[in-house]
Amino acid sequence: MAVLPYEVYKLLEDEVGKDKAEGIGKVIEETSNTIEKKALEQKPILKAELKEELTKELATEADIAETKAEVEKVRAEVKMLEAKFTAELKVIKVWLIILTVLVAVFNRDALSLILEIIKLLK
Repeated sequence: MAVLPYEVYKLLEDEVGKDKAEGIGKVIEETSNTIEKKALEQKPILKAELKEELTKELATEADIAETKAEVEKVRAEVKMLEAKFTAELKVIKVWLIILTVLVAVFNRDALSLILEIIKLLK
């Protein structure tokens, strides 16, 4: 329950007189009490609305678990692609060696060029 401070009553009394000051003070107190009561009535409603909004925005444990599962799935796919790429790279290296040997065998001039390239790579 709201009660006006003495200073406010005194100021009202000095300005409008004792009788009017009491009446104005009572109206101010009643208005303040009505506002306070309505605010208290609205508190549970606002609290429920706020909780609902926050629930919509926050990640739940299920959301986090789902995200972790998706991340693990992507990691597994990346590992699989990495292994596939590594295997393909080995096949390409073997074919490159075979082609280099064939070129060297069938073209003696290419052999000296290939040896120069190898020297540069070292």
